Amino acid sequence: MRPIIVCNTIVNRISVAMVLVALYVVGCAKPTPPAAALSTPTPTPTPTPTPTQNPAATATTTTSPALPYQVERFNLPGPMAGVFAKVDLSNARVATKIVLTDDRDPDGDGPCVGQLDMTSAAARKNDFVITMNASFFEAPTVRDIMDKKVRYYIGNCTWPVGWHVSSGKVVSKPKGSKMRAALLVANDGTVSIRDNVAEIPPATRYAVSGNALVLKSGRPTSTDENGTRHPRSVVGLSEDGKSMLLVAVDGRQEGYSRGASMKELGELMLKLGAYHAVNLDGGGSTALVIKDLRTGTFGVANQPSETSTEGFPVRMERPVADVVGITLAPLDRK
Repeated sequence: MRPIIVCNTIVNRISVAMVLVALYVVGCAKPTPPAAALSTPTPTPTPTPTPTQNPAATATTTTSPALPYQVERFNLPGPMAGVFAKVDLSNARVATKIVLTDDRDPDGDGPCVGQLDMTSAAARKNDFVITMNASFFEAPTVRDIMDKKVRYYIGNCTWPVGWHVSSGKVVSKPKGSKMRAALLVANDGTVSIRDNVAEIPPATRYAVSGNALVLKSGRPTSTDENGTRHPRSVVGLSEDGKSMLLVAVDGRQEGYSRGASMKELGELMLKLGAYHAVNLDGGGSTALVIKDLRTGTFGVANQPSETSTEGFPVRMERPVADVVGITLAPLDRK
């Protein structure tokens, strides 16, 4: 397959302001002949894709014999569309990490342990070749007066819901008696998925909670035929533990992808080759970021459901608390 080429789809408030100024100037100027396209175009709103369109117009799927992972798109009846990355965990070049997107603690002894940032920002900061948003999280929010949606902003203080262990340090743990399913990485690099994790094993280097298993021992856990469809982020493992799947299901976009119910998510993970799978934070948080190894750039490979707060139909990442990331050591360090 062709190499993946990804682009950054984040449009921040400053970029939007620049576009508005440019539009005002153009509107007041006299018409001029069209100019040749620039090599680096100004960011513009991303149109809602149709069923036949690629959700990220500059991205294509890829796999290479030299790489221990592959990235592919899927488009299923429903419609249900998205992107998944399949990683060969048995390859010595591969390592799995779980980190806060921004570990600067803004409130000391308060509830926050870090600050919200984009999945793509965490990917760049840690040089992950594959990155996906991870845990559900809490954060002070601003509720948009017009559409009543909760808005999260870069720099909001935050704390993960459930377990978060990074580099052997327990950053967050479940509150009360509610135990959650979790993704764990041992000191030796072994990755596992467990249900109802009450205590973190002593040899754990990384861990993050989801809300539930959608696939357990090769069987979907939900039988609800009428479950609500949403965008989903999910991690799965093969039965032998040698392959990991990071899957972003797009949703809330009529004509392209409605999302997946928990039952459909379990069935999808089974079809993709998973034996166990845990559901992570989805909805507007769902983002799968891929590094282009040729250019060194990072971009969101799926089509997030979060939209701009400026009234434009721009789809963008939502800031999140933490991510699951894959690093790839150089060939000479195997």
